[in-house]
Amino acid sequence: MTNSNVDNLARDLVRLLSDMTGTYGELAMHMHDKLDAIRRADADRITSITARETTLADRLMERHGLRRQMMRQLQQALGLGADAMRLTDLAEHLPEPRRSQMITVAEGLKKQLASMEQLRQTSELVSREMLTHLGEVLTVMTSGVQGGDTYGRTGVRQSTSMARVFEAVG
Repeated sequence: MTNSNVDNLARDLVRLLSDMTGTYGELAMHMHDKLDAIRRADADRITSITARETTLADRLMERHGLRRQMMRQLQQALGLGADAMRLTDLAEHLPEPRRSQMITVAEGLKKQLASMEQLRQTSELVSREMLTHLGEVLTVMTSGVQGGDTYGRTGVRQSTSMARVFEAVG
């Protein structure tokens, strides 16, 4: 392929990677907002944010497929074969200024993905703790709680139990 084709492919790949970095940034903003909504127990806001996150995640999946396709095309145009390569390795085969642009955008994307991983871990931890507490609440509601022991008229200690919440409400 000609140098202009390689340059066009590299330029388009840099644009795509920049777009992906911005989309990951938007997704991170929504993840922060969702953690805040969880703190405030705002179920409607959590649902709304989750819908937006799903849309962004779908868009990113499409972009990742396009990125892989563009990288394969660029590798073939450079005569590097079809084996998977890292972006920074691919960039080393490009002339300036595309080399620097690709390395810069690849580093930005890498940092954004690391930030997203931290947010994902935090969200997972919060969700797991919430589910644990919810499980405990449901266990108490369905098993009935032993009431305090009482003493009857004869002075004998009697154990009482309360009705299960779901039995009490039908």
